[in-house]
Amino acid sequence: MPAERRGESVCRCDEYAAIDRFPREYRLTEKRQFDAVLSVRTIQLKCGSFRLYAAANGQCGARLGLIVGKRQLKRAVDRNRVKRVLRETFRVRRSVLPAIDIVVQLTDRPRSDSVSGEASSMWPRLVAAIGTPNDQPPA
Repeated sequence: MPAERRGESVCRCDEYAAIDRFPREYRLTEKRQFDAVLSVRTIQLKCGSFRLYAAANGQCGARLGLIVGKRQLKRAVDRNRVKRVLRETFRVRRSVLPAIDIVVQLTDRPRSDSVSGEASSMWPRLVAAIGTPNDQPPA
């Protein structure tokens, strides 16, 4: 019996791997990609401790870039936590966003209990600033 199970994964997470991932094609990874968004700035929003910049990308979906500097959060643990929360909220709401490149910049030191709340409220505000999401026809 153990020989039959050898090829199977012990973890049931393989079924959900495509849903729960944040692959490289959903990220802004190069300086020129960040510069393109920051120079065009079709949409600018200030949401709590974050500033959001967005520009159309001509690709198939939304992509995210993060700027979290040492000036606002000295400890790497805190910077990584903020980035982790932002990535997760983006990943969950990516399906309702149109094909845009988004750069999120931390501008002020956030309160520890408000990071996830601010990050969650940012995406509906972005969708409202853009107009209607790409999967719904305009009314």
